Amino acid sequence: MVSRKKAKGKERKAAKAMKEEEKENSSAAAAQQRELEGALELQMQRLIIDSLPSPCKHGFDPFPEGHTCDCLLKLYFATYYTGSSDPATAVLTAMRAVEDKYPEVLRDSSKMKQILSYFLSVGTDHILNGRDGAARTTVAVIIMFEEFIAFSVQKTQAVLHLQKLMEMLIADDHTLVSFFRKRITCSCLDKKHKEVKSIKKMGYCNNDKCPLPGRKVERSKMLYCTRCSVAYYCSRDCQKAAWSEHREFCKEKAERNAKFEQEMRIRDQNSM
Repeated sequence: MVSRKKAKGKERKAAKAMKEEEKENSSAAAAQQRELEGALELQMQRLIIDSLPSPCKHGFDPFPEGHTCDCLLKLYFATYYTGSSDPATAVLTAMRAVEDKYPEVLRDSSKMKQILSYFLSVGTDHILNGRDGAARTTVAVIIMFEEFIAFSVQKTQAVLHLQKLMEMLIADDHTLVSFFRKRITCSCLDKKHKEVKSIKKMGYCNNDKCPLPGRKVERSKMLYCTRCSVAYYCSRDCQKAAWSEHREFCKEKAERNAKFEQEMRIRDQNSM
């Protein structure tokens, strides 16, 4: 016959085993519940994401893989990233590579519109994601393309105005955002523009020895060379100081401008 003491011991062991089993079952149930809740939460996140509109392309209509414009851009980027560490030099080198291989594209206004639309979309995304440095380089690319079209294709100007390119590589936030906002078809930069519109727009003095920090000056106060219309300065003193270096360049640009204007007048007369 089992003693009362042993019987109570067995009861305690049985009760303890039951509690442990209940605890394990409870933990397993809790883990299953958490897993179910996690799956439901993930499903809800996917539903929310799927219900959102696709990211704005800012007016860019993507071209298919292998399209001529796609090939041109791949060549441009391959040349740019393997070229000079100086952004301006890298842009010019990449442009020359593109011009050598795809001259017909650069002279096709519809294709160039697509390519510029691509760069505008990329630059806008850079600004929205806080990559202002990359956005400035993208502006330099756009300006280079626009200058080439105006100079070589449309022939509406006598020289390449690379002052714009240099200024955009160091552009203030107001100038940078305004450049893209005026050219895209959406309102994605409206909020950003409100944040930066109080910043004064700055220009770049052409005098290498300009005493101003970064050679930057408020654009509304800048002076420009009336002879060549290309070089800009922060003051009359800087313009005079730079004249010895600017003289030959100015003469060449002025002669080109005069020749261009004469050709334009003859063309207009012949078209009458």
